[in-house]
Amino acid sequence: MRFLLTPSNPQLGAIAANAEALRVARAQAAGEGAALLVTPEASLSGAPAADIAARPELLAACEAALQALAAETGDGGPGLLVGAPWREGGRLYSGLLLLEGGRIVARRARHAFPQGPEPRLSPGPAPGPVAFRGLRLGLMSGADAEDAGIAETLQETGADLLLSLTATPFSGEPEDRTSDRAVGPVVETGLPFLGLNLRGGQGPWVYPGGGFVLNADRRLAARLPAFRPAPLLVTWEEGEAGWRCLPQPLPPAMPQAERLWQALCLALADAVAKGGFAGVMTDPAEGAPAGLLAAAAREAGLRLTEAGDLLPARPSPERDAALARKAAAAGGLLLNGADATALALGEGGRAGHLAPLRDLWRGELAALAIARGLPLPVVAAETDAILRGLLEAEKPVDVLAAEGYDPAEVSRLWRMVAAAAYKRRQAPLGLRLGRGQSDPFSNGMTGLLP
Repeated sequence: MRFLLTPSNPQLGAIAANAEALRVARAQAAGEGAALLVTPEASLSGAPAADIAARPELLAACEAALQALAAETGDGGPGLLVGAPWREGGRLYSGLLLLEGGRIVARRARHAFPQGPEPRLSPGPAPGPVAFRGLRLGLMSGADAEDAGIAETLQETGADLLLSLTATPFSGEPEDRTSDRAVGPVVETGLPFLGLNLRGGQGPWVYPGGGFVLNADRRLAARLPAFRPAPLLVTWEEGEAGWRCLPQPLPPAMPQAERLWQALCLALADAVAKGGFAGVMTDPAEGAPAGLLAAAAREAGLRLTEAGDLLPARPSPERDAALARKAAAAGGLLLNGADATALALGEGGRAGHLAPLRDLWRGELAALAIARGLPLPVVAAETDAILRGLLEAEKPVDVLAAEGYDPAEVSRLWRMVAAAAYKRRQAPLGLRLGRGQSDPFSNGMTGLLP
């Protein structure tokens, strides 16, 4: 039996367009001889959907699209696993649906919410397996695979394999970390494990896509590289020990700097496509960061316009207004080159629709520049290290001083960070790249520093 794994790139709320993309993917699955098209969590609705999932018009559009897609599976072609929200019994759920034989065979709501309840969404009951053409599929949505009890319940109720279909944003972790986390459920249940993630950019979030299959012997049988739009065809066979995926050649793991670069390119491409812009605009006056953004835009195939020299030379409200007028005239998405180091110290400019680099430190930008043969941003390694200690690790001044940093310098930087809070609030939206750094707003804590 063959599955086609498709890392969908839906637009949040664009239900008709997303459903059409699923139809195209299902036709490709049929051409590949696949019995089942596997798509990630939120492949119909788009993600993150928590803020709009309760809107009646969205739910109605999703349900109509699901019924239409389900009816189309009555042609004897591939079944379809799709992710969407729905309302049932007065409660709102989000999860996975199996469409097969002209109908919606099963709905499996997400059960686990390890970070606490999601606004408006209810957890579904502990899931049982779903029958599909002689297979019993153990469907897990979102964080369900992180709850050991869910995989064990699926195994105890007769699942033949585990499928974890997610919409997990890019976090910067190594590519093989996701498959490493699947080893636990495989060991506990003795079942093969298939993982597939959403792909695409939506607002500040970047979803890297990618997928894999671990067989019950814990060996990686197949891998779909992150950021790759092409699907992956996997073949399953049944033996005395149960079902296994036929191994196929594995692509090389993507280096971390390349993963970060691909995340930037994908985010820019989708910010333009989903925002209705004609291209992007950069300001060469921002130096090396603007050069990085321009290179990413070119690699993403976007139309690039540079602001030019007809602007006030120094940062000012007049320059911001002139940039905004030029971007509007060109129909472009105006990119702000501020990075985490600049914004922490209050050095970032204010003009722009999007600041793709605002979650990245100057040293990380230097690594990207080296990999692309671009001019380097100015790097102060000790400054970056102190700022990361203060903001990412949330270490007190005395702890950083004990690690060998000059206490006076640490205190000086902390005061600058606190004083620059209002400038960060004025900066454009940035991409969330998994740093999770805190942002101390103006407060009286600096009075406690030496």
